[in-house]
Amino acid sequence: MEALIIIGVYCMIMGSIVLIGSGLICYFFPAIHILFILAGSALFGIVGGYLFNVNILFAVVFNVILSAVAAGLGRFGRYLKNKTDVEPESILHS
Repeated sequence: MEALIIIGVYCMIMGSIVLIGSGLICYFFPAIHILFILAGSALFGIVGGYLFNVNILFAVVFNVILSAVAAGLGRFGRYLKNKTDVEPESILHS
């Protein structure tokens, strides 16, 4: 029972930190390669696993998957922003 509480707290805290951090990094710094972000997230999972006394493999896989989802959403948001940025003159002269 205690393990479920620890894993639940880990998932809630680390999940939100990883999702927000990776998404913001991918949106505001698109030049950073996705593999560096995933590697940083895995390293953060190792540290968090030791800190929360959670299985290290679970922590790393959990963080990498959430980081990949957030990175995809961040890149997709940047793509949509670039697609919708249209100069007003080009609309009037078309």
